[in-house]
Amino acid sequence: MAYQVTKQIGGRSYLYHVESAVDPESGKRRNRWTYLGRDVSAGAGGAVERKAAAPRGDARRRLLDALEALLAERDYAEVTADAVAVRAGLAHGTFYRHFKDKRAALVAALERVSERRRPMFEALIAEPPRSDAEARAGLRELFAAVLRAPNEHPALQRAWLLLVERDPSFAEERRARRAHGVQKLANYFRTLDAAGFADLADPESTTSALLAMIEGFHRASVIDRVPLDAARLEAAVTIAERAVFGAPPRR
Repeated sequence: MAYQVTKQIGGRSYLYHVESAVDPESGKRRNRWTYLGRDVSAGAGGAVERKAAAPRGDARRRLLDALEALLAERDYAEVTADAVAVRAGLAHGTFYRHFKDKRAALVAALERVSERRRPMFEALIAEPPRSDAEARAGLRELFAAVLRAPNEHPALQRAWLLLVERDPSFAEERRARRAHGVQKLANYFRTLDAAGFADLADPESTTSALLAMIEGFHRASVIDRVPLDAARLEAAVTIAERAVFGAPPRR
């Protein structure tokens, strides 16, 4: 059963669409309310000032963009689901259609950043390099992109790093992400080793050391606010290259 309800709040009328159904497991009737908009002429023809419904994917994107914008202005603890929805221009309930809570939204925002870099890594491992120069260039490009990431999303990265220090659940999330990243990159290093381009006795240890270096640069960028300039970026990428391949051959 579905119907519309008008609520009076603060002297204004607001229209909701209500879907009512019986839960087959509990036998209880449950209602799902969807905000439609403000009734700007209640009692005079029933015209309603409706919010344009955003496509599902667009609503999620807007919520994540809003979360990142709010994190640039205030601490994570001060950001609420309602504030995110308001900044995104969406109804409050829309937030909870996409995310369980703001923690889930933050993790989703971080995953979105990772997804933007994933095609580069997938392309890198899809086909073994044909030469030493190609292998080195691919790795340098990947590490440069990862090192620059905090400069592109400083507020998001800052919130994440600070929460890792304060919240055990975020620390555990970071450990899981790091372990996954170590495994994928170590497997790629094994591919390079098998092709004769690298010589790594312990790919996991080398990968862990390189990721620790990256994390140090990330922290310096977003917590200590030390910019990653071209010289420091080149130095870090060169360290990664030499750790995997050794010094480049002399010409």
